[in-house]
Amino acid sequence: MIRKLICLAWLGALLGLLLPPAQAHAKTLRVCQSDPARYGYRMAVVRQILVRTQPPGAPADSLQPYAGGPDPSQERCLALLRQRKVDLVYLPPSPERVAEFDVIAFDLHQGMLGYRLLLINRRDEALFAKVKNLEDLRQLQGGFGSQWSDYRLFELNQLPVVGANSAETLLAMLDAGRFHYFHRGLHEAWAELEQHADKSNLMVAPDLALVYHNPVYLMFNKTDGALRRRFEQGLAQMRKDGSFQALFKATFHDTIVRAQLNKRRVIRLDAGPAGIEGKLSPQRPFWLN
Repeated sequence: MIRKLICLAWLGALLGLLLPPAQAHAKTLRVCQSDPARYGYRMAVVRQILVRTQPPGAPADSLQPYAGGPDPSQERCLALLRQRKVDLVYLPPSPERVAEFDVIAFDLHQGMLGYRLLLINRRDEALFAKVKNLEDLRQLQGGFGSQWSDYRLFELNQLPVVGANSAETLLAMLDAGRFHYFHRGLHEAWAELEQHADKSNLMVAPDLALVYHNPVYLMFNKTDGALRRRFEQGLAQMRKDGSFQALFKATFHDTIVRAQLNKRRVIRLDAGPAGIEGKLSPQRPFWLN
């Protein structure tokens, strides 16, 4: 009996050497926001992290948008993450979001999303030429996404605001003269005007910009600790070898040059007390050097 068991064991080991290993299946990670014009850079970071953390010989993992059509709102994306219908989101943090989800507290946009250009109606260009400081800006009314995490900055800085659910709605309202300005990130301002060429009344206000602390974090469901650790390791590798900085500059170089922030009056907004959201770093961002 013992001899028979030994023979079977040797046979099993031999078959293990001769037969090809079972092929691992590629994973498909579901993401919520996939519009390439707005989120192409964030998706590129995610793809690079997946490639860098891929086990040797394993098939490549891929990204899949949650659904066709317009991207869901931020709150809808968080609801989908809560229900595990998507695997990760990349959004600005808030104390509530950080408490509920597992986050990597590293700003994917390196402070750039906090620099804002103002979309305005051409008929109001003379009004904005007179805006020199925060008190001047308080005399005008802004429009902004009521579900976006930085919407609260209007109240915090005593700025009048009209809220709406989407950028498309806000652009239409601005075009109709419902408020005076709609501030957007450097990579968003001209891109949105080009996407909405029918709204020829709109322009980027010259010589003016806002800035406040507005990072973007990767967020995961707290039950997906292994996925979060994988992304943390991949991001650390990219930062160490310089590929993160290279991707950032390759994506945003032309936009940064076009914005000419050094020639604009930059008005700083208060983003609240230091803490999970923090304040503007006293250090100059590497991309402004």
